[in-house]
Amino acid sequence: MKQLFDETYSENRTLWYAYFKNLEQADLLETITQVIQNDLKDANDVLATSWIFYREELQKDALEEEVRSSIMVRLVDGQYHVQYNMSDFEFVTQREAIANWLQRLKEQLEQ
Repeated sequence: MKQLFDETYSENRTLWYAYFKNLEQADLLETITQVIQNDLKDANDVLATSWIFYREELQKDALEEEVRSSIMVRLVDGQYHVQYNMSDFEFVTQREAIANWLQRLKEQLEQ
């Protein structure tokens, strides 16, 4: 994945990455875990770090507006928080699968 931005404000750091194909991408869990572990090596004096991973494909919602899904991970106080921003179509058709994938990601990060 290509890093787009890395910004640190006070003790908060945010990193943006592009692009992942979809959650079925074979190596996505491992890739995201590796990216996060590598980024944490440079996290001196940072209290919270957030990662945003953008999906390659743009989708359209019911209003025909473009939506780019993203995986978001935040590490604060030793706790990982994970979220997936999705289109309404993904919510209707894949919400449970996405929730399961996010749980697997969180478990892998906490190892």
